[in-house]
Amino acid sequence: MQIMGHSFWRHEDEASDDFSMVLQTSQNGSSKIHEKEPLSSLPAEFVYEVMKDKSNLLLANYSGYRKVSGDGSCFYRSFIYSYLEQLVKASPDEELRLLSTLEPMLEKFQRLNLPGSYADGYNAFVGLILECMARRQTVSVSEYEYRLFQESQNEQRFAEIISYLRLLTAIEICTEVKKFGPYIPELNRKNSDAAGWCRRRVIPMSAEVEHVHLTALTDVLHVPFQIVNVDISDTVEPNIHIICESSLVPCVTLLYRPGHYDILYK
Repeated sequence: MQIMGHSFWRHEDEASDDFSMVLQTSQNGSSKIHEKEPLSSLPAEFVYEVMKDKSNLLLANYSGYRKVSGDGSCFYRSFIYSYLEQLVKASPDEELRLLSTLEPMLEKFQRLNLPGSYADGYNAFVGLILECMARRQTVSVSEYEYRLFQESQNEQRFAEIISYLRLLTAIEICTEVKKFGPYIPELNRKNSDAAGWCRRRVIPMSAEVEHVHLTALTDVLHVPFQIVNVDISDTVEPNIHIICESSLVPCVTLLYRPGHYDILYK
């Protein structure tokens, strides 16, 4: 489903009270990824009745959610944690498939005027994937999930992973300017600079995600990905936006409320 240019983000500012509540809750304490909660707890987080109603409707298909800190990187943090959490249920060669998607990225990076070290982020990301690959072969599902959660509390390490995901996103946008440029107003102007835009709007850890970021990252990794949107629009049910469709497992499902992403569970 084409998501670039969709009205999905049009209500971001209108429900700022709800997002402020989420942000305040997620930043109480130092943890960036929180314990899973039953989905029945979600409606209480919203001020607007329409959002309460939509979140109640989710109970028919989903069982729980996991809050992620609202620090600007909630999309990347939610995305990679959800993916890693589901690796234990994936086909035996899923990690190798994922790692193969990274093969052309170093050469692309070297052709671009982007900051940072590609090798540092790559080594951190690949190291974590290989650890998960080895772990799921030796421990139970519950032990795998427990150890992943404990690992996620190592913010320094996870920050390296998120930084690398941001860099992959920037590389893809800069490489495919013809595809992404029409959806980035600054790049439609004369003398536009995709690398400069990415240095300002993609790579910094505090840079908020935009719709082009979602599409660019999934174009690189080819991870099935969908977003369930709870907002104040007139639609009766929550909108489901499929960013990347595939029969592969893991399939990342994120809960989106104006300005923020959390993890959603069947």
